[in-house]
Amino acid sequence: MRVETLSDHAGGQLQKAEAALQEHHRRVAAHQAALKDLRTRHVASRRWWQIGKRLAQRQELRQLQFGGPVLDERLVHRRAQQQAGVTAESHMTSALQQLSDDWLLFCGYTNRKGEVDRLLVGPGGVWAIEVKGRGVRVHVQGDRWTFEKFDRYGNLVGSGVLADAGGRSWGRQVSEVAAALGEFLRSRGVRVPIRTTVAVINGRASLGTFDSAGIDMLSIGPEYLLQRIRSEPPALSPEQCAEIARLVRRDHAFHSRSRDRQHRRR
Repeated sequence: MRVETLSDHAGGQLQKAEAALQEHHRRVAAHQAALKDLRTRHVASRRWWQIGKRLAQRQELRQLQFGGPVLDERLVHRRAQQQAGVTAESHMTSALQQLSDDWLLFCGYTNRKGEVDRLLVGPGGVWAIEVKGRGVRVHVQGDRWTFEKFDRYGNLVGSGVLADAGGRSWGRQVSEVAAALGEFLRSRGVRVPIRTTVAVINGRASLGTFDSAGIDMLSIGPEYLLQRIRSEPPALSPEQCAEIARLVRRDHAFHSRSRDRQHRRR
């Protein structure tokens, strides 16, 4: 299988989180150095009869100690989630490498409805794949995606909704991008169904309730998805695949430029 990277949103977000953590560690080190310097200056200037000065210095030191930088635990959690996402996407790509070079995998395709992590084009059709790295039990009831999280002893330690920052469920994330791509391809004379998949790649992930997800499939791990792709009969010729790939690049480039302009105006 051939791989072409259009964008690396997950990697970029991880780099931002790591840079923020590094900045925090830099501020902690600077604060510790300031404390050490203040103590040294206090000792050098202190005389045994200057009781008032010693009290003032003690108060100054206490204020500096309590004014130190505090780590935002949400940043640590976000960084861990982003690392899991990057690892999951890498694992998904590695698993799909078993496909022949008749297949082309786009990483990070973007259109007017957002981004999908992986877009696969080949003889068996076009697959939009949203990759998640959460180690949770996934429940799906229509457009409502929720999770349960268990510790290593099987105790429930968390639950919630599986959605992006805009409130879209995992299923709607991929289905909206796929629908927009299908509409664009049809406008250019190419009619091909876009199969939609959410792949949860984590050794601790599992499937709970699954009812009317609104997508073609949910894969816990990459194996089921790979099996489905291989079972599809040939539907596209090499020429059709090449034309779809050309249009995908064009559409991605257009929307990437549009987003860049929007970010610059902010």
